[in-house]
Order: sequence, then structure tokens, then C-alpha cells
Amino acid sequence: MKQLASIRHQASCVGSRAPRHPSSGSSHSAVCAPLCTTMRPVVASALITIPSDGVTALQVAADAAVASRAVSAFGRPRGLVVTAATAAAAASTSSTTPSPSSNSPSPVSPSLGFDFVCPICLQNHFSLSSMPSKPMGLSCNRCQRTFPASPAYLDLTLTSGVRQKVYKQRSWGGTELFRNPLVSFAYERGWRQGFAWAGFPGADKEYDIAMSYLLPAASAKVLVDMSCGSGLFSRRFARSGSFAGVIAADFSESMLQQTREYCLAEGGALNGSTPIMLLRADVGRLPFATGSVAAIHAGAAIHCWPNPQVALAEISRVLAPGGVFVASTFLSATAPLGQVLGDDAVRPLSVLDPTTAGGLMSTPYRWWEEQELRDLCTAVGLEDFRRERDWRFIMFAVSKPTEASSVDSAAAADPGVGSEGPLS
Repeated sequence: MKQLASIRHQASCVGSRAPRHPSSGSSHSAVCAPLCTTMRPVVASALITIPSDGVTALQVAADAAVASRAVSAFGRPRGLVVTAATAAAAASTSSTTPSPSSNSPSPVSPSLGFDFVCPICLQNHFSLSSMPSKPMGLSCNRCQRTFPASPAYLDLTLTSGVRQKVYKQRSWGGTELFRNPLVSFAYERGWRQGFAWAGFPGADKEYDIAMSYLLPAASAKVLVDMSCGSGLFSRRFARSGSFAGVIAADFSESMLQQTREYCLAEGGALNGSTPIMLLRADVGRLPFATGSVAAIHAGAAIHCWPNPQVALAEISRVLAPGGVFVASTFLSATAPLGQVLGDDAVRPLSVLDPTTAGGLMSTPYRWWEEQELRDLCTAVGLEDFRRERDWRFIMFAVSKPTEASSVDSAAAADPGVGSEGPLS
């Protein structure tokens, strides 16, 4: 603790350009001897690398702003990147950050705020308690990349903050459409209400169904609302008071802007009793540690994802044991008849649907059979498929197996698993 106090004193002192010491009014040299003039950039480094014995992450995080001021005033040590998130994560490594070799990381803890990882290496951790009040950077020294974070949103996509000279990622129509500001503006002003033709019961009823699936796994924990759109459900989840926080994530910058505007208009702030974190992310490369997320919701979204199988694999990766994924989407044109006669019986009729891929009225979206959704989930190790279905609307939930249930499932498939072999 004495070491921390000394460093805090040095940071406060060298971080000031005033000719006199901020606490006593005496000259710096008279109070601090040579420390003030010799330790300038080193102070910020020490704040991040000092042993954590007897020093809490909260104490070091509180001093990060002071260290940052020292660095901005006198320069930073070579190779050092200082952010509040870096300081907090470094200080709490021994107790809160899973090591790369850990096989059972813990779910996001409300007391630690919102936890993310570098989307490239999936190893360097960032932690924030709320939306930044001013632009900052989340830096990964391992990948030599800094990801922008601002009051508008955090951008943890692979190419954020990078100006590529020639290469351009090929866009997919289902994704790009919702990056259009006009579509984002219209989403809650008529667009989403139009889903009623397919049997969607409306936002309030959909919210009730989703909550019945989410609460058993995620009550008092952080919820990720993936492909949140304009925050239609993110805001409802936050208002419920049932979660420690809500991460409203989308690939569309304009959708995140709409979410922010609605949040500010309805509640006056994003950092309320249930804080909302706005995150730009790719569902095919989620910036969360393996096994760290309690629950993920994706309302009317999976039909817009470029590669649903990859997306489901990522969701399975980040879900904690016992975690839940809840999603709603559109079923195929044969679904209403299939609900009566059975999907297997009406499957041959699907070729007559002009909106399917290759049809005369094909769309960039994918309409699903229920069995397809079951197959997607089973392939990535998600189990206990349950659903609500009406006309062409379906909302389903699947769970990440706990360690015990995984062993039970393996034993059921192979009676030899978990039993003793023959004595030799």
C-alpha cells in the first residue's frame, strides 16, 4: 500500500504543470526531492505493473486517470498504452481475468462491469463499468491494435480504426441493408410493426416470451442483445431491472445511433440503474471471452446473418455453462401448413415458394424450417431446444450444457464413458 501511495503522489505531482506542489504549495523539488523530475513517464507504467498484493483493482482503476494525465503531460514510456480499462484489467488479472489456459472461465460478473476481449486474439481483456464519457482507445499490445470507444459506441469489429488501402470486405445484402440510416430510422416507425403479417405477436408479447427463457439463466447478470437493431428489446430488458447490465450489440453503426437516441429520449442516460453498453460487433467474431456470457438474445435477426452456422458456433463458444441463447426469426412459407400436417409432410412444397433462394422473388434473407434451426444448434453443442411458434413466427431457446450434463449425454451415447474398464 505504501508503494501505491508513493506512486499516486508521484503521478499527481508530475501530472501537473504547475510550478508548485498541488498539496502544500511548496516547490516540487522541495517536497518531492528528485522523484518529480526523474520518474515522470515511469509513473504511469508503475501504476499498471505494480504487484497487486493488498491493492484492489478498484484502487488502481481509480488512479488510472491520474496516470493518464501524467502521460499526456510528459509523454508515455515506449510501448506503453494507458487506458482506464487496461489499468483495471491489469490490476485484477490474478482474480478476475481468466488465463488463456483456463478451461472454465466465470460468467460476466456484475461487480466487474462489462468485460470484452480483443476480437483478433480473443485474449487481451478490456473492462468498462459504463459507456465512455469521451473518446478513448481500447488497446491490445499483442495485436498492436487500438479499437475506438466513444460515447456513441465501442467498436470491436476486426477492421475498426483501420484504414485499408485496397482490400474491401465483400458485403452481404442482408447485413448492409440495415446499415442504411433511413432503414435504421424507419425500423421502429413502421418497419418492425410490419412483421405482424408473419405472425409476430408484437414487441411486448415477444419480450414476455424471451424473458421466460432468459431469467432462469441470466437474472442479475449481464445480458447481450445481439443484432439489437434500434434497441427495441435492449431498452425493455434494461427497464425490467432484472439484469446487471445490457450490452446492445449490432454491426450497423446507424442502428446503434438509433438505440442511443431512444435511450437518451426515454431515460435521459445510458448509465442508469441497469446500464446499457452500446457495442459494434460482428456475430461471427464476438469480442467476449470463451464461456463468459450468461445469456444472448437475438430478436428477428438470424435470418439476416451472412453465415448462421459460424454465428451459432461463436455464440456457443462465449456462453457460460448453463447459459442460454434466445432468438426469434421467420419460418418458411410452408410452416403454417406444416404446423398442422407436420413439417416433414409439407417439405416438398417448399420448392414452390418464389421467395426462397433462386426463386423468382428471392430475398437476401433466409426463411427457416424448425428442424433447420434445431440442426444448427445441435451442431455447435447447444441443447434443450424449446420454442413458441405461430404461423411463420418462431422464438426458440437453447442452452449451453453444464459440465455434468455433458458427461451424462456422453454416457448415454456411449455406455462405456465414465465407467471403469476391465481389470488387467
